[in-house]
Amino acid sequence: MKTLLCLLIAISVGVALQYAGIPHGLLLGSILATALFASNLRFSPTLPLSLGYVQIVLGIATGLMFKSWDSQTAAAMLPSLGFMLLALAVQSAVAGCWLLRVSGWNRKDSLLAVYPGALAAVFDLLESERASGKVIVVHLVRLLSITVLVSFCIPAQTSAVIAQSSPLVTGTALSLLSLIALSMVLGRLLLRVGVPAPFMLTAIVVTGVYIKMGYLQAFHMPQWSVDSAVVLLGVLIGSKFKDIPLTELMRHGRAGLMSVSLMLLIAAAFAVMAGRVLDSDPFTLWLAYMPGAIETITLVAFSGGLNVVFILTHHLVRMVVLHFAPALLIQARRWREV
Repeated sequence: MKTLLCLLIAISVGVALQYAGIPHGLLLGSILATALFASNLRFSPTLPLSLGYVQIVLGIATGLMFKSWDSQTAAAMLPSLGFMLLALAVQSAVAGCWLLRVSGWNRKDSLLAVYPGALAAVFDLLESERASGKVIVVHLVRLLSITVLVSFCIPAQTSAVIAQSSPLVTGTALSLLSLIALSMVLGRLLLRVGVPAPFMLTAIVVTGVYIKMGYLQAFHMPQWSVDSAVVLLGVLIGSKFKDIPLTELMRHGRAGLMSVSLMLLIAAAFAVMAGRVLDSDPFTLWLAYMPGAIETITLVAFSGGLNVVFILTHHLVRMVVLHFAPALLIQARRWREV
């Protein structure tokens, strides 16, 4: 009952902010409402399939954009991917040193706090059963900062492409159902080895394959599916504040905000540099070089009419480098122990 009440409040606040003209008010409103609801009542809504739904919806919507994807497009991205990997290394080093030297954190907490991605793989790799409270605070500050920042930097647009989806015929419906089922199965396999956002990754790849095979050519994601993904993503982000006391959030939030600011400023510097060298849009590059929040960035960029394929390709490479490699090391270590 509380979960349903939380969802209704999140939808109401999100819709109100949306109609008030606040950029991406549906997302920000659902985050704010859920955070207040969860922290005051010490209750986290139970939504076991929501993250998978968000990832699959965003993955299919992004995969549908790969109709014009070819080997030349992929090759043209390689220099920018090199800039991104260098930017991530510098971001982590500078922010980690700041936490270590200025804030007085120990080395492991500093490393975990500036890790530019999900924590699951690195926790397992370092044999840490749980993160300290301040590390979790930094990652929440990073997630919330990126969400708010990109939401206000990118004006929302009403996507006519999404809204003008043709009715599902039997063949299209069967193709879509098989796509979703295959994405879920493959995503579960990736989830077992510690890969974050696995359903988004599999949905993008499978949708791209379907497009190249001639399926789903006339299909577009309906607006209601994207809007529901927005609300669920906001609820999932806001619910993370349930176990974070306000005193701990205030105490470690300043260090988190400073480290996140350093990472985002370094990403912006590399985006400007890469924009001049590669003759590309620095703002799009900045979104591509951000240290995390793949679902949020994809969703906001998608609704803002930006080059989602370019941005998301960079984040997928980041995930492969930062999560597949640790996951493979974990599995190799376990196999040796067996």
